[in-house]
Amino acid sequence: MEDQKLFRKGIRAMLEREPDIEVMSEHEDGASFMKWLSEQEDLPDVVLLDMNLPSLNGMEVTELLQNSYPAIKIIILTVYNQYRFISKMVALGVAGYLEKNSDIEEVVLSIRTVNKTNFYFNESTVRAMREGYRHKSKNSSIRTINNMPVDISEREVEILKLICMEYTTTEIAEKLYISPRTVDGHRNNLLAKTDSRNTAGLVVFAIANDLYEIGFPKKTPGI
Repeated sequence: MEDQKLFRKGIRAMLEREPDIEVMSEHEDGASFMKWLSEQEDLPDVVLLDMNLPSLNGMEVTELLQNSYPAIKIIILTVYNQYRFISKMVALGVAGYLEKNSDIEEVVLSIRTVNKTNFYFNESTVRAMREGYRHKSKNSSIRTINNMPVDISEREVEILKLICMEYTTTEIAEKLYISPRTVDGHRNNLLAKTDSRNTAGLVVFAIANDLYEIGFPKKTPGI
C-alpha cells in the first residue's frame, strides 16, 4: 500500500501547484472518503477516483456518488483500458477515464476539461472503445444502443458532434444561431433517446456509432 500512498501524495503535490485547482482532501479508501464527504457543506466539483480502493472500490464509490451526490463529476484512474470496463464505468456515470501512467499534465487537463465540458476521453481510451464497437453497423442512418435502433435527427447529430468537439452549450448556441435553451432541449432529447446518464455517455454513443472521430479537431479557441 505504500506505493499507493506515494502515488496519491505525488498527485496531490503536483495539483496544488495549479492556481485554479484546490485540493480539498485525499483518502486511502472508499469508506473514509464517503464519510468525509457526508460531513462537508461545500462539495468538490471533481473527484479523482482510483478503481482499486480498499473497503469500497471505485465502482462501489461511483454508485454511491451517483445516488447521493450526482453533481460531482468523477474521473477514473485505473490500469484497465478495455472497452467493456470503460463502457461499464461510463454507464455508471463517470465523466472521465485515465490510465494511471498518465502524466500530470494530462491529469490537470482532464480536471479542467471535465469541469467545463462534463467529459474527458483521450485518444487511447477512444481507440479502445472504437475497437470494442467495431462490430456495430456502419449504416449512418441507423444508430443503436444495446443493438436497438435509435432515431435521432440530423440536428441532434450535429449537436452531438459539437459536444464531442468540447463546445459548451453557449458556444453551440452561438455557432448554430439558436438559443442555449434549444441546445439544452436537444441535449436532453439525446440523453433520453440514447439512455445516457450524462455527456460522457453521449460521447460513448457517438463513438459506438462512428460519429466521433479519433483526433476529432476541437473547437477553435475564441469561437
